[in-house]
Amino acid sequence: MPDSYGQTETDKVFQVMAPRRGPAKSLRGRTVELPPPGQGEVRVDIEFTGVAYADIVMRNGLYAGVKLPVVPGYDLVGRVAALGPGVDGLQVGDRVAGITVTGSYATAANVQADWLVRVPEETDGALLLAGVLNGVTAWQMLTRVASADPGEWIVVCGAGGGVGSILLDLARARGVRAIGLASPGKHDAIRAAGAEPLDYRERAGLADRIKEITAGGAVAVFDHIAGSHLRKVSLPALQPGGTAVVFGAYDTTRGGRIRVSAILGLLLGSKIDSFRLTRQSNGVVGYNVTLWRNNRPGAYREDLADVMEAISSGSIRPAIGATLPLADAARAHAMLEAREVTGKIVLDCRSA
Repeated sequence: MPDSYGQTETDKVFQVMAPRRGPAKSLRGRTVELPPPGQGEVRVDIEFTGVAYADIVMRNGLYAGVKLPVVPGYDLVGRVAALGPGVDGLQVGDRVAGITVTGSYATAANVQADWLVRVPEETDGALLLAGVLNGVTAWQMLTRVASADPGEWIVVCGAGGGVGSILLDLARARGVRAIGLASPGKHDAIRAAGAEPLDYRERAGLADRIKEITAGGAVAVFDHIAGSHLRKVSLPALQPGGTAVVFGAYDTTRGGRIRVSAILGLLLGSKIDSFRLTRQSNGVVGYNVTLWRNNRPGAYREDLADVMEAISSGSIRPAIGATLPLADAARAHAMLEAREVTGKIVLDCRSA
C-alpha cells in the first residue's frame, strides 16, 4: 500500500460489544487488532457515536441482518486516519460523519468511504453526531418521502426523541405547523420547539383531537410505533391526500423484545383498509435510512451534508439528552430503555 494512504499498520482499538442476548449490563469492553483499511475503506478515529433504539434491538438479537456477537454503533463523527486502495474524495485528516449501522462503539473503525461526508471543523462534534442518523432520517422523511407546505400540519410521534425533535425543528424552519406526540414529561420541550404537544398514550380519541386541532387532519404523520397505533391513530389523523410515514416498529419490539401480542394483532386484526386509502387518497410508506444510503448514495450524501451544514449554521439544533464516555455504553442503554432523557444520547470515544 503506498505511503500516501497514511497509516498502514495494524492498530489496537477499544470496542464495546454485545456478546450475546441480554440486558444493558451484558455489554462488554474489549481491545482488538484493527487491520489496515481495505478496498474502498478509510480508517476513522472516532470522536463520537450515538446510542440508537436499533442498538438495543441488536443487543437482543432481533435486528434483521445483524447477528450476535456485534459491536453496535449506528453512526459516527471522527477523523480520517488512513486510506485504503481506491478511495477518492477524502484525505487523511478530514473530519467526517456517516451512518455505519454497526461498529462505531469503538475508538477507531474501518468504514466504507462512500458512507462518509466531510463535516465543519468549527462545530461541536457531539452536536454534529446528534444530527447524523436522526438528522438524515428526519430530513429525508420531510423533504423526499412526504412534504408539507407552510401553514399545513404534520404529526410527529416520539416528538421528544432524537428524530422527532429534529422533525419539529425542520417544520418550524419551513413554517409548517406540528403536533408532537410524547409523554407529558416532554411536553414543555415540545412547546419550546413551537409545536402542540399531545400524550401519545391516550389513544382513545387521539385521532379526533388531532383533527380538531388541525381543522381536518394532517398532511403527514411520522410514526415510529406502527402496529395498532398506525391503524388507530396515524391513518385516521390524516386529511385526504395525506401520508403516513412509518420509520420504525416500536410497538412490536418495545423494550428491545418481541411483543407476541403486537405481532398477533398485526396478523389477526390490524389490517389496513386499502379501499379507504383509495377513497381518501392517503398513502402509507416505509422509510429505512440504511436502504437510502445503500441504494441512493448520492441523495444520502447530499442530505447528510445539508444536515451537517444546517447544524453548523444553527438552523437545526439537535437535542442532546446526555453525553457519556464510551466505556459507559451499558449505562447509556439503560437510560434509553428507561426513557430518562429527551434527545440523543452521545458516547464520547476520545477518552477510551
